[in-house]
Amino acid sequence: MYYSLRRLNKALYWLLFGSPAQRRRVRQECARLAASLFGDFPIGDDYKLWLEDKEFRQKFKELSPISPYSLERKWTLREFAKYVSPLPGSMAECGCYQGASAYFMAKENPGVALHLFDSFEGLSDPQQVDVPIRADNRGWKRGDMSASEEIARKNLQEFSNIIFHKGWIPEKFHLVQNEQFKLVHIDVDLYQPTKDSLHFFYPKMIDNGIIVLDDYGSTICPGAFKASSEFSKENNLKIIHLSTMQGIIIKN
Repeated sequence: MYYSLRRLNKALYWLLFGSPAQRRRVRQECARLAASLFGDFPIGDDYKLWLEDKEFRQKFKELSPISPYSLERKWTLREFAKYVSPLPGSMAECGCYQGASAYFMAKENPGVALHLFDSFEGLSDPQQVDVPIRADNRGWKRGDMSASEEIARKNLQEFSNIIFHKGWIPEKFHLVQNEQFKLVHIDVDLYQPTKDSLHFFYPKMIDNGIIVLDDYGSTICPGAFKASSEFSKENNLKIIHLSTMQGIIIKN
């Protein structure tokens, strides 16, 4: 008890009279405390260099003004887009929503064809496999995550290398039947479209090409995890599970 009071006094002193580094440490510890009090939401390390990229953070905020939760995933996807930039091949995204992910993919690969597949009507009908097991996880229904094609086109208007394919997955995949791909981003939340996307695109990946599974480690997307896991087992593949909840497949 005495030790806790000493720490509290020290924190108050740092907050009021401490250096900028000491005040930042107090804010971080307060965030950790709040997270532990109100739910199982652990806060990771502070002092991450990528968070100093103000240009990236500002652009993400412009592209995703009402949904700040995927900031780390967008950064990670952008890094993979940088990695494949010297490689030959096209890019694709299954489920582009309002275009934020596509923006960073296209920005790092100027002139490279980026094919976007989206119904722009939200999700299709979920199956039983898509129902989260945990009672405190929200479920899905048809039409969730719907976005306007006009908003996506506006957000991506500076790029001439983006091709929109409006329709339910996989009905428009045949339009890229003869292309090879170096980067594919799959963000469709549910079992069946994840399965369809993997079965179509994996054989068309170049050597060292990368598939990024946005929903692989999400507890609210058990169908996406199941489809990915089944596919990896069938094809003797390894999926790298990132702490961002993304899954990574590297073609070799």
